[in-house]
Amino acid sequence: MERIRFQASQGSMGALLSNIPVFPDRQFSIGFPEAIGDAAHACWPDAFKPEWQESDMGVWTCTARKDAEVSYRMLVMPHEDAVEIRFKITNESSRAWKQSLAFNCFQCGGVPEIRDHECLRHWVRTGGQFKRLTELPRVFGPRPTVQLYSVEGAPPGTDIPFVAHFKATPDVVLEGWMAIQSRDGKRLVATTSKPALFLFQNMEYSCIHSAAGFGPLKPGQTAEAVNRIYFAETSLEAWHKRMQSDFA
Repeated sequence: MERIRFQASQGSMGALLSNIPVFPDRQFSIGFPEAIGDAAHACWPDAFKPEWQESDMGVWTCTARKDAEVSYRMLVMPHEDAVEIRFKITNESSRAWKQSLAFNCFQCGGVPEIRDHECLRHWVRTGGQFKRLTELPRVFGPRPTVQLYSVEGAPPGTDIPFVAHFKATPDVVLEGWMAIQSRDGKRLVATTSKPALFLFQNMEYSCIHSAAGFGPLKPGQTAEAVNRIYFAETSLEAWHKRMQSDFA
């Protein structure tokens, strides 16, 4: 089986994913990362001019730097039904970061089979149970279409400046992934990070984010994390078991 095709947009954080067996003739877009660095002073896309380079087997690398703040390197590895992105970031500033992040956007609004502005087919897991997002409490901040969620093993969202800024974090703790089921109920897409710092979704664009967390970083210190995007023709329960095995 062929691998998913990854096509980067040179000079930006954007890329397109195509040649996906369970979604033939469709393209998904990503912003990896939409923001990165110190969780109290994250850098957004206009701070960087990322350099992408393709190598064998459709593998891509991306490097970018903001002087006196942050540098990062991504290794993008497409597979038959998933894309793995490995991050390595370095604190290039003169201050210690209490928490660091990569805010990874997986855009699903352009694919009719998946698009879900009402979040009726968005799935997460809390307390050992699968839940639709519509079953969870919601906090309406200044941007009512946006919601952020605390994840297991990470600080509460309200303690992370990047998250607290949105004023839209309910009192619930989730596993570090989010999935959207297709309209026919036979397929799903999902994004997950290890370690995950928080989750984000935006009804307006039907995009989901599993933000990778790199922990505290001292000046000059480097840390790593991984994100995986899945395109699966299976049940949510079967995919969850496979995802856990992948990250074991």
